[in-house]
Amino acid sequence: MEFSRQIVDSSLLEKIFLPPGLKNKKVEIIILPLDNVDEDSKPKKSIENFIGMLSKYKNPDLIPFEKNAWQEALEYKHGNC
Repeated sequence: MEFSRQIVDSSLLEKIFLPPGLKNKKVEIIILPLDNVDEDSKPKKSIENFIGMLSKYKNPDLIPFEKNAWQEALEYKHGNC
């Protein structure tokens, strides 16, 4: 596998996000090729793919209790403060 490795000053990497602790320091860059993957053949992940995924677990009888469920769970666990 062919690759490239260089040590450069981080100021040359303007378009790459660097944590503040790495700015204005010497950093090592390693460039590795990706496997030949056809980007068009990958399934597109979007919110539409996930809508309704958990609908088989819904219980319409419990929906009215959702508004206060978190507060009631905390009171049950820790007592009414």
